[in-house]
Amino acid sequence: YKIAIESQSSQCVGSYVFLWGQKQERTPTWYGIFIDDGNETESVDVMHYIWNNAWPSNRTPQLLEFKLDNKEATENIYLKASHIYDASVIISDSDGDPIRYVWDIMSESTGLGDGGDFESTPESLTGLVKGKEAKAKVTAPDEAGAYRLFIYAYDGQGHAAHANIPFYVN
Repeated sequence: YKIAIESQSSQCVGSYVFLWGQKQERTPTWYGIFIDDGNETESVDVMHYIWNNAWPSNRTPQLLEFKLDNKEATENIYLKASHIYDASVIISDSDGDPIRYVWDIMSESTGLGDGGDFESTPESLTGLVKGKEAKAKVTAPDEAGAYRLFIYAYDGQGHAAHANIPFYVN
């Protein structure tokens, strides 16, 4: 923003947030600056800072690390069907708010649209994640295919950090 928009004030009369909301597009957390339950993500904090030159009085938790089977999302994770794996997340909350963790697994989205077309959100696969804290045990689904493990970290103040890790079951 500071380089591409603010620095061009003689030629740029303003800016806007592309999607001030939430939508399913590839994943339910890919676009938008809210999650589907209305909680704000860190993107709202950043926009608040840009527009007000000050951070909001209560900040969104920050996700510092997220791993499945001790691997990060970029490591092409392959799991064996029905095997149990460790998942962990490191969250920082500058306000010291207690964090509530919600884990979820979904199949990879197959109803892919073009140019913002509606996409349905895949159903959550229940009973595969055990744990409500920063560490959990994940049972890989029985069927081979592409999936995603999601983590949501709520601060109880209307904010949530989130991320997902794609993985493939052999």
